[in-house]
Amino acid sequence: MSARNATPVISPDRQQTPQNDNNAIEQEAEEESKTAVVLKNPSYMDREGPPLDDCCPICFGTFDVPCKASCGHWYCGSCILQYWKYSGPSSRCKCPMCSSRISNLTPEASLHGQQGQEVVKVLEDVRRYNHVFVGGVRGLARKVHVVPFLFKRMLEEMMDPDGHNFFLYEKLMRMFAIFLAILYISSPFDFIPLGRIGVVRLFEYMSMLLAVTLRLAGIFRRRRLNQQETFMGPPSKNVRTISQEAFDELVKENIEDLGLDPTEALEDAIQTLTLQGVDLSGIVTCVPGEGNVRENPVIKCLERLKELGFDDDDLDEMVGLLDELVGLFTGVEGSGNVAIGVRNGGLELVCSICSSIPLVSEKVLVSALKTLALLIHDVQSTEMFRSSDGPKMVVGILKDGSESLEVLNTGFAVVAAAATGNEVVKELLIELKIDELILEVLNRQSEGNIQGLYDSIRVLLTPDDNRVVASQVYGYARRFAKIGIARALVESLRSGLTSPSLVSASIALKAVAVNDEICKSIAESGGIDVIFKCIDDSGERGNKIVARACCSLLSKLAGSDSNKSAIVEKEGMNKLIQLSARFSDDPSVLQEVMSIFTVLCLRSPDTAARAMEAGAGDLAIQAMEKFSNVQQLQRSSCLMIRNLVARNPENRTLLLSHGIEKIIRRAKANHETCKDAATDALRDLGLDNYNS
Repeated sequence: MSARNATPVISPDRQQTPQNDNNAIEQEAEEESKTAVVLKNPSYMDREGPPLDDCCPICFGTFDVPCKASCGHWYCGSCILQYWKYSGPSSRCKCPMCSSRISNLTPEASLHGQQGQEVVKVLEDVRRYNHVFVGGVRGLARKVHVVPFLFKRMLEEMMDPDGHNFFLYEKLMRMFAIFLAILYISSPFDFIPLGRIGVVRLFEYMSMLLAVTLRLAGIFRRRRLNQQETFMGPPSKNVRTISQEAFDELVKENIEDLGLDPTEALEDAIQTLTLQGVDLSGIVTCVPGEGNVRENPVIKCLERLKELGFDDDDLDEMVGLLDELVGLFTGVEGSGNVAIGVRNGGLELVCSICSSIPLVSEKVLVSALKTLALLIHDVQSTEMFRSSDGPKMVVGILKDGSESLEVLNTGFAVVAAAATGNEVVKELLIELKIDELILEVLNRQSEGNIQGLYDSIRVLLTPDDNRVVASQVYGYARRFAKIGIARALVESLRSGLTSPSLVSASIALKAVAVNDEICKSIAESGGIDVIFKCIDDSGERGNKIVARACCSLLSKLAGSDSNKSAIVEKEGMNKLIQLSARFSDDPSVLQEVMSIFTVLCLRSPDTAARAMEAGAGDLAIQAMEKFSNVQQLQRSSCLMIRNLVARNPENRTLLLSHGIEKIIRRAKANHETCKDAATDALRDLGLDNYNS
């Protein structure tokens, strides 16, 4: 049985007596002797480790410094310690899987002889955790020994803006301050000027001031770290820029000094600057004299917009100009019109229009927001949007215009564009409580088609800023789920195929489902039933896009063990096989279906046997033979076969009798990306020459 599925063992609390002290010492000695046996006995060492086909329930990745909790579940050492840190370091960590208190963490035996710096650090932290929560006199002595550590953790908790125990620690500090005041009163010293407030009140006020100072320092530190992390990614290439005037002057020199004809002069200038690494985006590449820069349609629109006011006639013309810009930006791909607009102040201009336009002029506002969403197209433009106080502006518009679907759709489109690839903008939007606004709109406009809203959720929860070392989107997803956005997204799926936002809502919900707890909550809200209904409807109506999106979401939810059982009990495997039969000509749908089977059969021999009965083995064979050139499908098939046979000898015999070995070897030979998965599948099929 997998460690994750092990039955939790919760020891009853014991009174701290001398007898228990002796028991604790004897238990510790026994554990040390067991460790010695483990280190001397390689076969025992092999058994004392996480299952090879398991993964860490916290990060869903392969185990890094595996540690076994006292309840039997395995985690990455750093993951479980980090989880403990955020759940409160003053008490034992609660197991994320079974909620029992973890009294002891046991690292994998093979780690004890390693000298890697990271491994040694994690092992030291694990040892410290185990020492803190040992009972009896010995445990008390160790607690005293680690008081500085606990004090440091308490200060960190008080400085954490997301910490939940601030007021508890603040009360403890006040009590400690009162204790110090009593000591001062009883001492012969009298060196503190008291005035009228008294010693006790003075010490109490000082403790409160210290607590507030720590919290403010934590908020300031969070902001500083985020600003620094934004620029800690890989160094970007040095990009040189040039002004429009300098470009025109270079073309003139080619014509006048080198005697080139205008067309050759223009081409030579572009080629020369490109070879020198100059960024020409936003430059109007025309021959001076023949084509005036001011005649560029984008620049003409921007210049005219600057001249307009906000009376009725100007507003009508403003709508026309903004719509013309939208057409120019989306009309010809590669025209560079968006870059020209940004370089010539278009983004700042449209931001000012959005800030100044009254909400009653909804038509102008919608056109301006559409234009703004197109202008925000890269990191430079998102930074310009941020420096123009754009996040605050667009959130204000969304709050004021929450009754208009068009304003909401275009406003959230701006949010999605601005947050793409920019971690700082994401943080600013979260600070402006965009999550609460999203929830309010979801609850109010459940029947509306607000594509931009779902795109915003997806972008806000996607770690797409390569400049940042550690993204905060995982925490944002937990925050979204906590306030009820996951539940609201499930409700938005209930309309089924009649909802034009079904695919977008599915993708957004998948972005929110980042851990086991959230996946469970989605299932408890009826998410699995809703998804199966959408899958059935998509099969009946032949909607491949909906089928792919729903299967991808279901695969994510199946990562939770409790959800796996629910999917199997709801005859989910039979429904998936039926779906694959309806879309037998679409490898992308078949790939998503096989991904679900792969997750369902992980560490579950019974489920693997039922999957074979449902037809998963036949699906893999038929798909691999029919789509032999589709690399990703071949790889997905190999992964599914591996989980089908890993702990089921009967399944191995069935698949081998149907010629699966030949098919897998062909995939291994033809596709580089399939080699590892195919090798693992051949090995789990029990073949000796799986490496050949």
